[in-house]
Amino acid sequence: IFIIIIRKGQIKMKSLLIVLAVLLLCNNIQAKKCRALALSGGGDKGAYEAAVFVGLVNNLPAEEVQYDVLTGVSAGSLNTLGLSAFAPEEIEEAKEFIYGLWASIPDYKAFGNWPGGILQGLFFKKGIFDLNPGRVWVADNLGDRVIKRKASFATVDANGATYKVWDYNATYDQPEDWLDSAFASSSIPAVFPHVTRGEYELVDGGVIWNIDIPSAVRRCREVVDDDEDIIIDMVLCGNHRIKEVDNLHKYSTMQHLLRGHEISSFYNGMNDYNSSLLLFPDVNFRYLIVPSESLSDSFLPLDFDQKTVDRCFEVGQKDAKNA
Repeated sequence: IFIIIIRKGQIKMKSLLIVLAVLLLCNNIQAKKCRALALSGGGDKGAYEAAVFVGLVNNLPAEEVQYDVLTGVSAGSLNTLGLSAFAPEEIEEAKEFIYGLWASIPDYKAFGNWPGGILQGLFFKKGIFDLNPGRVWVADNLGDRVIKRKASFATVDANGATYKVWDYNATYDQPEDWLDSAFASSSIPAVFPHVTRGEYELVDGGVIWNIDIPSAVRRCREVVDDDEDIIIDMVLCGNHRIKEVDNLHKYSTMQHLLRGHEISSFYNGMNDYNSSLLLFPDVNFRYLIVPSESLSDSFLPLDFDQKTVDRCFEVGQKDAKNA
C-alpha cells in the first residue's frame, strides 16, 4: 500500500511539473518580442548610423539591442549588410565590426573615377562614378562571414518605377547576391551605375522611400503574431534641421539642384516616419534618432574623408546616448 501511495504521489508530482512547464512555455511565447532596426539612406553619413548602433549597445541592456530584423536603404543597406553577419545576441562582435568597417574607409575608396574621368561616366557608362572600389572596401571587411539574421534591402526598379525589397534569412551561408543587393540599394541614379538583376534595373531605394519601416514590420510579423510585440528603432541621416541660406542668388546650377535635394530629403524622411505611425498604430516605435548637429559641410553626400567619419562617430554615439 505504501509503495502504491508513493507512486501515486510521483504521478501527481509529474503532472504538476508538466502543467508548470506548459505554463512557463506559454508565458515565454506571450513575452516574445521582435526587435527591428531600420536604417535610412545617407551617403557619407553611413558612419553616423554605425556610431548610433555602437552608442545603443554601450548604453542599453543587451537584450534591448538584440535586433531580429534589419532593414536598410542606400548607406543604411551597407550597415544592414554588415550587422546581418552577426546573430542578434552577438552585439559586441557586431559593434566592433561595424565601427571598424567605417573606420577603414579612408584607407579605401567608397567610389572612384573611370579611366576617362567624369566625361566617360557621363556619356559612356551608366554612372558618373565607378562603385567597384566601394565593393572592394566592403568585401574585404566582410570576408567569408555568413548571414545570421533577417535582413531586407530596399531598391527601386527603374524600369517599372516600383519599390523592390530583397529579403534574406539567417541561412548561415553567404548568398551570392547578398553584397550585390546592398550595393543595388546604394546606387544613386546617374551618380553610380545601376544593378541589373534579371528583368530589373535596380537603383537606390531612397528614390521612393528613404527608410523602409514597412519591411521592418512585415519581417517582424514572421516572428510574432501581434503588432504590439514589435519594437522598432529608426535612424535617419538627414539634417536635424534645414539650414537657412541668404545667398541663394549666387548659387550655381549644381548648388540649386543640391539645395532642392536637401529640402526634399529632410521632408521625405520625416514623411516616411509619420506615415508609418498611421499605418501601424499598434507597433512600438521606440527610438527615432537623427543627427543633432551638422555632420558635413559638403554639398554632395559623398565626402568619406577622415574628418567626416570622425564627426559622424562623435555625433552618432552622443545622439544614441541621449535617445
